[in-house]
Amino acid sequence: MTTARLIDETRARHFIEHYQSLLEQVALDTGLVHAPVAKQGLIHLLQAARDALADKPALIPPALAALQAQGRSVPQDIVDAVVTLRVGRWVYLRDTTGYSVLFDGEYEDVAYAVKCLTTPLKEMLGDSGAVITCGLLVYEGRVISDGLVSFVAWLGPGLRRDFNAALGKVRAGGHFHSDRVVPLPASLPAD
Repeated sequence: MTTARLIDETRARHFIEHYQSLLEQVALDTGLVHAPVAKQGLIHLLQAARDALADKPALIPPALAALQAQGRSVPQDIVDAVVTLRVGRWVYLRDTTGYSVLFDGEYEDVAYAVKCLTTPLKEMLGDSGAVITCGLLVYEGRVISDGLVSFVAWLGPGLRRDFNAALGKVRAGGHFHSDRVVPLPASLPAD
């Protein structure tokens, strides 16, 4: 496994610990959970809390306050990342040696160079060329996947060729981003 598509392991663990803590608090605050959750249900709970947070960023301050009251603070670098969160469907086209290429599901002419936390997307899914749902955020100046990935569909060879051809145009147009996530326009609902 190549680690070039991953962020630094220590920073990844730092992100995961605090992001999960924040998502668990959002789950409590929004009534998604009332009792401890079994391990297999934890991922679905975290995804639901993440989706709620992406839909309603106003959930961040009360969750941070609740954690602070418990003596558990969320570092500013995590807060800064979470405010950039965008959850959606992404076309996971392929990997390079340093990142995974994801096309934006809402904008035809936008793509991202995405780093992963602890496991590359290809290892998670078994192959590239898929439509996935996950959260993208900017953490320490890089677009990352939040690791809460759901598989949607495989791309056929024709679509893969089309997306590979479109990648050159996206790059030439200045719409291939490694350091920012384009927000949804107000008229489009979050996924």
